[in-house]
Amino acid sequence: MGRRGSITEEQVFEAADALIAQGKEVTPTALLGSLGSGSFTTIYKHLSAWEASRATAVTDRAAVIPDTVLSAFGAAWRAASAEAGKEVLAVKEQAAEDVAAAKAQFQEALETIERLEAESEADATRIDSLSAKIAELEKALHQSENERAALKATSEQLQHQVKAQESEIARAHKETESERKRHQEELTEARKDKDAAIKEAAELRGKAATLEAQNKDLLTRLSERDDKPKNR
Repeated sequence: MGRRGSITEEQVFEAADALIAQGKEVTPTALLGSLGSGSFTTIYKHLSAWEASRATAVTDRAAVIPDTVLSAFGAAWRAASAEAGKEVLAVKEQAAEDVAAAKAQFQEALETIERLEAESEADATRIDSLSAKIAELEKALHQSENERAALKATSEQLQHQVKAQESEIARAHKETESERKRHQEELTEARKDKDAAIKEAAELRGKAATLEAQNKDLLTRLSERDDKPKNR
């Protein structure tokens, strides 16, 4: 809601003359509709000046009435005035009181309108301020939504990376476990081979001892045989 634009006396005069030319009644509401902007207090002020200028123009035109017409109306007027002087005076006094009351009411209404227009102007200012704040909040909200979308995209990317790393770790763990089992099997086989080699070495040592004993025994027998005298 924007503020009301200011209007000039010349604009009000031109609008009022245009309404008269169109055969329409000149009222503050009609002038406001014709002008499209302005406040009632300003229109009332310029309208009063326009009405005063028209009254002056009417008085100026009345001054050129022919003398014969003025003479005839003068006679009739004097006769009527003589008969109804007191009644006219009473009517004038009552009319003056009515006019004064009407003016007081009009002034009160005009002050009320001016107060309402001032409140409306203050409301318009507050609305403009609130509209600006709303625009700032909408801008901040839009920026926040963009940041949230960026954070969401970053979070999803990190989640994908974490899942990929978890898959890689699981694969490496599986390979490590397979390698460990293979090494364990090789170690078991090596231990078996070692035990077999130890057993075989023990058996060979036993055989070697047996052979050595047999060899000693054989040497002893040979030595004993050589020591016996030979028969010729």
